Amino acid sequence: MFFIISKIFTFLSQPIIWIFILLIIALLYKSKRRKILIISISLFYFFTNEFLTDQAARAWEASPKSISSLTHNYKYGIVLGGYSFYNKAIQHIDFNNNGDRLISAIELYKLGKIDKIIISGGNGKLINNGMKESEWSKSFLINMGIETKDILLENSSRNTMENAQNTAILIKSDISQKLLLITSANHMKRAKFCFNKNNFNIDCYPTDCTNSEITLSIDYLFIPNIDALEKWQDLIHEWIGYIVYKIKF
Repeated sequence: MFFIISKIFTFLSQPIIWIFILLIIALLYKSKRRKILIISISLFYFFTNEFLTDQAARAWEASPKSISSLTHNYKYGIVLGGYSFYNKAIQHIDFNNNGDRLISAIELYKLGKIDKIIISGGNGKLINNGMKESEWSKSFLINMGIETKDILLENSSRNTMENAQNTAILIKSDISQKLLLITSANHMKRAKFCFNKNNFNIDCYPTDCTNSEITLSIDYLFIPNIDALEKWQDLIHEWIGYIVYKIKF
């Protein structure tokens, strides 16, 4: 039930859905059409403004860390799924905007900051079957020179809380050790909450951080950019998810 509710919230976290619903309402209610259209256009401009989007993202995201700031060497780096999909046509992994999660783990491993990589993630579907992200990621890691013995898979989780719960079972004898949690900066607050709830001793390594430098250009400050909509969708999804998790757990 919780998984179904989370999927509903994911759908409702999309600003484009709100705007679409408003436009449908405008078609149905002629007497209020002008007001509704003004609201729709205003929302569209707000959610496609890169400057405003990045301001909101920076306020929410975990602060970025340099690799040199990691003075501790960790037995495990835990990478949370949601960074890729599998292209069956060419039998190859394709990364999305969260791809730095896995790339950063590879870099940390190569630099000796982590000894083993745990990939936590199933396929995110209601019925968790078929190909799973952790499994195709293992093949990619091996191709990138990661030792097979240093790759651990948790492939049954469908959400962040299950990431934490199932990883706790996977490494129950080592859960008290200092571990490194690797996920996107906008996801880190919710992920940290889940892993703390499951008694992990973690440090955080945020990836995919919003650029801290503000570009003072006309395009960035004023011209709508459709990519900002996707970032808002991710942000709102994280806000809702964090609130729901805090209430439920």
